[in-house]
Amino acid sequence: MYYVFPKEVPEFKDVCEKLIAQCKKLSLRILEVMTIGLKLDRNVFVQNHKMMYTGANKTALRCLHYPPLPPDTDIKPGQVRCGEHSDYGSITLLFQDGVGGLQVQNVHGVYVPATPVPDAILVNIGDLMQRWTSDELKSTKHRVLIPDEDFAKRQVRRSLAFFVQPDDDALITCLDGSNKYEPITSLDYLNMRFGVTYMPVS
Repeated sequence: MYYVFPKEVPEFKDVCEKLIAQCKKLSLRILEVMTIGLKLDRNVFVQNHKMMYTGANKTALRCLHYPPLPPDTDIKPGQVRCGEHSDYGSITLLFQDGVGGLQVQNVHGVYVPATPVPDAILVNIGDLMQRWTSDELKSTKHRVLIPDEDFAKRQVRRSLAFFVQPDDDALITCLDGSNKYEPITSLDYLNMRFGVTYMPVS
């Protein structure tokens, strides 16, 4: 895959490539552990993620930046910075700073804070994993609110999300044979979701 790195920060490319390599390694380990918990063939997920960070897989590292809010900003209670959504792929590795604001929906449909834990990585289940496991593992709906604490509102919030996608040509079928969801390739599902997300406003 082709990326343009800023020349003004020469070490940025090397740092990113090292982080991506570690995220790939961790992602494959998590996917393998998940198969053990689900009592599946240990390679069923890993073999469908062999092409991570090549042209045949759309796994991506995204840097998210939430600017500080000006002191005179009129903020309503519970105001949302990033609306409710789920991730499209297999899993997501999320690295948070300490500012907070992320909420995840629990099994009862209630949003609860995903309070940052130092040196911890938050793992979300994505839509394709939900389809793969016939809802055994549910895609995690989440959102970002403006923090209640005044000092947190005035700080930059940063996070890194490593969105893990199966290989483009991986056919996602219900592993229990239920056909609860129609088979679809990873790339077709991603394009379908992008088409809905970025649909032109008429």
